[in-house]
Amino acid sequence: MTRFLKYTFLAAALLLPGGYAGAKENDLTVSFKLTPPVNKPRLSESFTVRLELTCPAAYSVRPDTSAFSNEVFSLLKIKKVSERPDGALKTGIFDLEAAAFDLGVSTFPETTWLLTDGAEEKQAKSPPFALEILPLFAGKTGQEGIRDILPPFKFIPWLWLLTGLAAAAAAAWLLYRRYKAAVDAAGTGSESAPDLRSPYEKASGALAELAASGMWAEGRIKEFYSRLADIFRGYLDAQFAIKAELLTTNDITRELRRTGADIKTVIRTRELLENADLVKFARFRPGETERDDAVASLKDLLLFFDQRTKKTAPAAAPEEERRK
Repeated sequence: MTRFLKYTFLAAALLLPGGYAGAKENDLTVSFKLTPPVNKPRLSESFTVRLELTCPAAYSVRPDTSAFSNEVFSLLKIKKVSERPDGALKTGIFDLEAAAFDLGVSTFPETTWLLTDGAEEKQAKSPPFALEILPLFAGKTGQEGIRDILPPFKFIPWLWLLTGLAAAAAAAWLLYRRYKAAVDAAGTGSESAPDLRSPYEKASGALAELAASGMWAEGRIKEFYSRLADIFRGYLDAQFAIKAELLTTNDITRELRRTGADIKTVIRTRELLENADLVKFARFRPGETERDDAVASLKDLLLFFDQRTKKTAPAAAPEEERRK
């Protein structure tokens, strides 16, 4: 009886995403419609969930990716497809690209959305729903007659494997070129005039140059945020030997925890890098307020890490003085 109730619940949950779900968050009525992928997704392969969000027309809507946390599902990117008005309301359509790393029926978590109207900001959360994840290389199901044994290579997806290896090799090459270019740029002119500034001073100087570069005024918003993230990643490498250029945002926050950073600092780091990723990969176009917040957040993080580093190494100062 218990097993019957369990599978009855799962069946009902699998049918839920096709309909609307309404919620009243902070005195704000918001409704969601979730459309799961047509085919059941496979392990570690990306899939798309379409989300329709209806809210009052006066509010602007953006996702809060820092609030997305799940052991099974990884959110890769969010793409805004369209937006249509409907009287006093409007409906935004978004594609959520994700991947699953566990088999069977799992619950796709709620996603948090920020709705702003001037200085007012509210939150709304889309409902979670159940989703079945299939094995990466699933065989055919159903009854089959007796057949001859095929040669082994017939069962090996050579095309998929070769394509995956080629993509991995290309990604590794691009990461290597990017890292080598950063190292070469840092070493340019080092023989004639070595840069003796601390990692904090170098990062602060680079941030000041970025703010005065005119890049934002020229409309190079994506390039601005990419450079902002590179400055932070370069600082983490120089200060903590965290090879941030080669790590994902999740890996970077995990490494920061090992350095003893508090949870508030880790969350601010994750939010800064994920917002930069949204601009670079999800075509999110922030305004000047979001830009100023990002620059201020990076300044605060650099100052925090620098002050904490000085406190944890007080004995190093006399040694440096003697060397001078």
